[in-house]
Amino acid sequence: MILAIIVFILIFSFLVLGHELGHFLAARKIGVKVEEFGIGFPPKIWGKKIGETEYTVNWIPFGGFVKILGEDRGEEANKESLSSRGPGQKAFVLLSGVAFNFLIAIIVFGLLVSINGFKTYQSQIFEYEFPFGDQTVYPAINYVVENSPAEGAGIETYDMILAVNGEEVNSAVEFTDLTKANAGNEVLFSILNAQTQEEKELTILLRVDSEEGALGVGVSEISELSYNSLGGKIFAGPLHTANITHLTFSALGHLIQTSVDEGDISPLSDNLTGPVGILAMTQLTLAGGAWQVFYLLAAISLALAIMNILPIPAVDGGRMVFVLYEAIFKRKFPERTEHWINVIGFYALLFLFFLITIKDIVQFKDILIK
Repeated sequence: MILAIIVFILIFSFLVLGHELGHFLAARKIGVKVEEFGIGFPPKIWGKKIGETEYTVNWIPFGGFVKILGEDRGEEANKESLSSRGPGQKAFVLLSGVAFNFLIAIIVFGLLVSINGFKTYQSQIFEYEFPFGDQTVYPAINYVVENSPAEGAGIETYDMILAVNGEEVNSAVEFTDLTKANAGNEVLFSILNAQTQEEKELTILLRVDSEEGALGVGVSEISELSYNSLGGKIFAGPLHTANITHLTFSALGHLIQTSVDEGDISPLSDNLTGPVGILAMTQLTLAGGAWQVFYLLAAISLALAIMNILPIPAVDGGRMVFVLYEAIFKRKFPERTEHWINVIGFYALLFLFFLITIKDIVQFKDILIK
């Protein structure tokens, strides 16, 4: 777990600093004063002023921050203040942090997909078709029951079932039906592990009349996503980033709709995660090697970009709402009202963060104590 904590801090700090660097470079580009660029969060260990900016190193090693003159209104008379600039320049500074996180995701996804032969694997929680690339769906093993035929034969999590008795299978339902139909018989399984790329063929005698299933596994679905065309290979990074972005919004919509239909918040809340959940994912990812760790880095970078672009008070997307108001109505939103919207939004996010953290501790406790 210590290694997971170190890797998690390094990943998160790198991505947050990348986000803040985007704001910093954009502000400097248009001549807006940057008062401080900090690595970590106060209290301060060390600081040095270079030009108009103080560069600091702080005790809390978790990301960083940039302090831009006039980012929270005020200083309108100062030409070096962000609040004195027009909507276009404000938007440029606000969106540059998001752009850097998207850029990191594009670069890392592109490198990883190309190293892996221009293909990758993505778990799915609902039926879904990616807008770009070639997609093939396979049943995949979520877990293996102890003392089951699957455990005895060496089936592992992330094993994808390519065929049963030589017949291709393309869904979890089809796989489950085949194992039920062949209970009591020997069955040949053709398998590819999504993490290790190990191929194997196993002949397994399926049991009869077991509550845990004839094979003794939990099954979901994994998509093999390939970028085989020339254009797909050249633009693998942007295309895969677009695919995962589309999947993220589609999954969010699916979970919200499911929660509404069932009258239960659990489908949505169980799939939201915060730093504790990401730490648990880091612990699991380390077992998959460097490829999985860097894929997690790209996925977190993309998640940060998406979260920050949403019109939520106190984040970049929320601030963009006020910039758009200024651009449309040719006047600034009332300063006091804007201030309180951001304050209330900030504390609402802190409360949500607290609830998600408690949920993550309960949900991932078995992983966290290893």
